[in-house]
Formats: sequence, C-alpha cells, structure tokens
Amino acid sequence: MQTRSEVHHDLRLGAQTRLRELVRDHGDEVSVFSAHDPWELYRYR
Repeated sequence: MQTRSEVHHDLRLGAQTRLRELVRDHGDEVSVFSAHDPWELYRYR
C-alpha cells in the first residue's frame, strides 16, 4: 500500500529508516504507531 500511495519514494524510505532507528535506539522511551489507522490511534489517545 505504501508504494502505491507514496509521493516521494526516497523521502518515504528515509523516514521509515529513521523511525526504525528511533525504535531500535529508544524503544523503551517511545511508541511508534500509525495515525492512519483509527483503531491504533484510538489506543494511544
């Protein structure tokens, strides 16, 4: 789905890489979730 709706491929991949690094380095301090999924977003409200 991501590749079909992306606007800038390189920017999307870069952001994805940075999010993975954030979770790897600070996973005990942050939660990463999809704000595009209303059920997942609701859990974090």
